[in-house]
Parts: sequence; C-alpha cells; structure tokens
Amino acid sequence: MGSIKERVATLEAYMKGLQPKLAMFLLEDGTEFHTPIDPFTYLKDYGAYAPDGRRIVAHPHPAKDVDGLSLSLYHLIDSAIATGRLDLPDLESDGV
Repeated sequence: MGSIKERVATLEAYMKGLQPKLAMFLLEDGTEFHTPIDPFTYLKDYGAYAPDGRRIVAHPHPAKDVDGLSLSLYHLIDSAIATGRLDLPDLESDGV
C-alpha cells in the first residue's frame, strides 16, 4: 500500500478524469468563457455570444501540426464565430 501522499495523488488523478472536458472561448473583453457544450453545438444553439451577452471572438486551437480534417473543423468554428452563428446546410444524399 502506498503512502498517504501517493494515495491522495492517485485519487486526485482519478477525480480529474471524471470532470467533463470544457470548451473554451475568448470573449471581446479578453476574458475566457468555459462551457461543457462542444463548440459546434454551442455556436449552433446559442450563436457567438456568452450567456451574459458578451461576444465570443475566438476559439483557441492549434495552428500547426494539425491534420487536415481537424484544421478544416477549426476553420468552420472560426467562420461561425465571425458570422455570429453556426448554420449547417441541409444534408443531401446521392441518388441510389
């Protein structure tokens, strides 16, 4: 059995793993806004505004060493923030 410090560290690591991942947006006044809602859903449902009405101006994300698909999704988020809302087109199917 480990020491008390080791056991507490193990418990803290376990508890941290249970916490939901938070999406982070930057607001126009430079503060951060955190939400458990993923960026796409948040922008689609609430637009580019925090619950208190402040404007979202950015969603920090890596700019290099990112695969093409992830980069295109980040660009979609950036575009939605610039336009104020995420509007997805209706899906179309190819003929069978």
